[in-house]
Amino acid sequence: TIQETSKRIKRLGESSQEIGNIVELINDIAEQTNILALNASIQASMAGEAGRGFAVVADEVQRLAERSTNATKQIEVLVRTIQSDTNEAVVSMERSTTDVVGGALLAENAGAALDEIEQVSNQIASLVQNISGSAREQASSAADVTRRTTRLREIGNQTGEATKVTANSIAKLAELATQLRKTVDGFALPKDMMPSSALSRAAPASTVAPPPDPQAKAG
Repeated sequence: TIQETSKRIKRLGESSQEIGNIVELINDIAEQTNILALNASIQASMAGEAGRGFAVVADEVQRLAERSTNATKQIEVLVRTIQSDTNEAVVSMERSTTDVVGGALLAENAGAALDEIEQVSNQIASLVQNISGSAREQASSAADVTRRTTRLREIGNQTGEATKVTANSIAKLAELATQLRKTVDGFALPKDMMPSSALSRAAPASTVAPPPDPQAKAG
């Protein structure tokens, strides 16, 4: 995993640090050897012919010390490069690990947010369904009220028409009654069949002069 790789790179950096410490120690030894070889050369030159062989050995030791110093310097540069690279790798890996952990947390939070959004969406869908059902019930009730209102309007119109017809019929009936009354009043019943009230109304008619006798007019 990323964390295990980061740990291994850290161990590599620690090992390179130890190598650097050893190289520094070798460098110190090489410098001291170089100083000793230089002193040996001086002593050999002062000894003259007797110290010539020793001077040759001292020169060889000095060259070896210089080569060791140069080698340790190169190794030191390489170790520093390794340490720098490993440190950058460790930082990068730790950053990546942090990013991965942060990304995992973000993903977890996003998942929780999505779950909450899904729950809220389901609640909203349920509310919308309830509202839709209520709207359908209201529409049905409104349609029922409209039908009833229309029916009441029709009944009212029919009642109005029936009232007009009834009024016309009553007017015609009154007119017929009036005409019938006039017709009845025009009938002349015998006196013995007329009631007393009718006779009292007909009494003034007896005062009318009888028609002239045709025979008297002729004589």
